[in-house]
Amino acid sequence: MLGGALQYFRIAAQFARVGIVRKSQFRIEFWCQVIMDCLWYGCHVGLFEVLYSHTPDIAGWNRAHFRVLLGFLFVSDAFMMIWLSQMWRFGRDLKDGRLDPVRVRPAPTLFLYAFQLFSVEGCVNMSVALGYLLYGVAIANGGMTFGLLLLTGVGVLLCFWVRVVVVVLLSVLELWFLGSDVQQFLQDLLHSAADRPMDIFGARLRFFLLYLVPIGALTQIPASMVLGRVSLGRAAIESGWLIALGLLIFAIWNRSLRRYESAMG
Repeated sequence: MLGGALQYFRIAAQFARVGIVRKSQFRIEFWCQVIMDCLWYGCHVGLFEVLYSHTPDIAGWNRAHFRVLLGFLFVSDAFMMIWLSQMWRFGRDLKDGRLDPVRVRPAPTLFLYAFQLFSVEGCVNMSVALGYLLYGVAIANGGMTFGLLLLTGVGVLLCFWVRVVVVVLLSVLELWFLGSDVQQFLQDLLHSAADRPMDIFGARLRFFLLYLVPIGALTQIPASMVLGRVSLGRAAIESGWLIALGLLIFAIWNRSLRRYESAMG
């Protein structure tokens, strides 16, 4: 297991090195991307700060708690930008038959494809997102302790995991419905659910967005865990389900890849 982990780390380090070299040649693009994402963060914060100036809570979430939820949204978005931006191109690459180079060793196809495009500007945005998240957690809990910092770290890791699970789940649909662009459509359709509490939805839709297509779990579950809105036992059960769901989806993705035929096949 240690050897396998080191192999993944070495491959990811090479992807990062290539990404840094590539971005060093496009500095204007680097700063444009950083500024654009910071403006995106500012629009979300500004919108909900205005809303909370008119109401004390939204679906049982007060202003301080909502900042934590937004913090996890920003962190998950920055993680997507750093490592998973190649997945935005999956439908196009699938139709053009460009998956052959990653269907070989030294690592699983999913890892080689999804993590190949490292973004340096995403690291800058991650620092901004983590700063806002830690600020929100400290304000909501009246300060920061080591235990709370550790719990926030667990929430961030869970947030990263769910982001990978969601993009892989949507790419599975691309493998089954070739040429449909269904991944891009569903990303646009469902992504807005992640920046608001799931409690505003009915029970069935809330269950769907938290546990089946868990885009709502990007923010709701880690935020609820850090804020003490759910017990640690329930948080552990929900986290266990999300881990099991992810492993199942990864297995389905690998089996679904058999439907792929290259442009030369």
